[in-house]
Amino acid sequence: MDFKPLICPQCGGEIENYSPGQTMATCGYCGTQFVIEKDRHAAPPVYETVEFPSPNPQATAVIVLLVIFLVGGFIVVAFIKGIKGTSPSVSGTAKPTATPLNGKPVLIPTPNPNLLDFGGKGTGNGHFQDANSIAVDRQGRIYVSDNSLRVQQFDDKGAYLRTIQVPAKTGNYDHARTIDKIAAGDDGKLYVAVGGVIQVYNENAPKLSRVIEMAPDYIQDFALKSDGGMDIIYDDDHIETLIVVTKTGKITKQIRGFHTNALDAVVSPKETAVAAIRLAVDGAGNIFSVYAFGDLGSYSISSNNDEMMIARFRPDGKFVNKFTQTMNSCGIEIDNQGRIYLSGNASIQVYSNTGENVSAISGLSAVNAFALDKDNNVYAIALNQVIKRPAIP
Repeated sequence: MDFKPLICPQCGGEIENYSPGQTMATCGYCGTQFVIEKDRHAAPPVYETVEFPSPNPQATAVIVLLVIFLVGGFIVVAFIKGIKGTSPSVSGTAKPTATPLNGKPVLIPTPNPNLLDFGGKGTGNGHFQDANSIAVDRQGRIYVSDNSLRVQQFDDKGAYLRTIQVPAKTGNYDHARTIDKIAAGDDGKLYVAVGGVIQVYNENAPKLSRVIEMAPDYIQDFALKSDGGMDIIYDDDHIETLIVVTKTGKITKQIRGFHTNALDAVVSPKETAVAAIRLAVDGAGNIFSVYAFGDLGSYSISSNNDEMMIARFRPDGKFVNKFTQTMNSCGIEIDNQGRIYLSGNASIQVYSNTGENVSAISGLSAVNAFALDKDNNVYAIALNQVIKRPAIP
């Protein structure tokens, strides 16, 4: 009878010479004695041959047909369930899972992060000729301006509502080439900066009802305040000047060189730096300003890092501090939690009001303007498209 090789548990040496029924063994290599397992002598199993009767051809045929019927039924049921359970298609980029199927990666679509996405280049309704500013009112209606001097209004689903055609010539200016900025007030009015004036349109009114004039000085930026007033930056002989305006139109403060002086900046050329200053106001009236060179297109400057920061001021324009280095933003916005939003080419960075980076809205492309609604949802203009992203937590 053949026995399985016996292996020494101490040194691993093979012991082949042992007798049936032997319970102990000694290793010839290391001298270790050990007990032989009982199943070492177990006899090999005996297999019996069982003869089955020859199958009945008729019974076999019936069984085959029954199997075919059952399999076909399962396929039909699965197909019907598949149709009923089909989910809507989801746009986005498909990414492979970590587990391949039959040697090939399984593709699962990535959900589209955009809540809205509409527009395109053109001159018709719902299209834009170089869109350059965006605003959202309290009702969620969206306003977009472009270089054809149009401001188009859309509902909260992106459906076109109407167009406000800004005049190319008025008693305040001879020839307007573009709209510089738009903003929607809590009072339902639309504010449009053109050259040296801010035109005010009442809700649903096709023509302007009021003009705030800085001409011949150029208005670079303005921000509406929660109390109905506004802060305005205008260019006075290549020196930026901040004015604080009440709801009734009274100027309570005027500060020349407010951003440049606060940062002790010597950016060269000076006129390029002044043209890039943008501002935002929080719910308490505090003012934040920044060099937003990304809003200028092509430019060339000489500066140092300490000059490329956000400056913070009290509501009366008094400088508080500076923080967070930035340069290529196309603008600055503040949400109702006091968080600061700065745009880049492919993302919008979000900071606390002391400068800590708390979040980012990424996956964008060529952002040249953005705005927030009352719920802090983000609306960006990128390549003549309006893109809405959900508010950050």
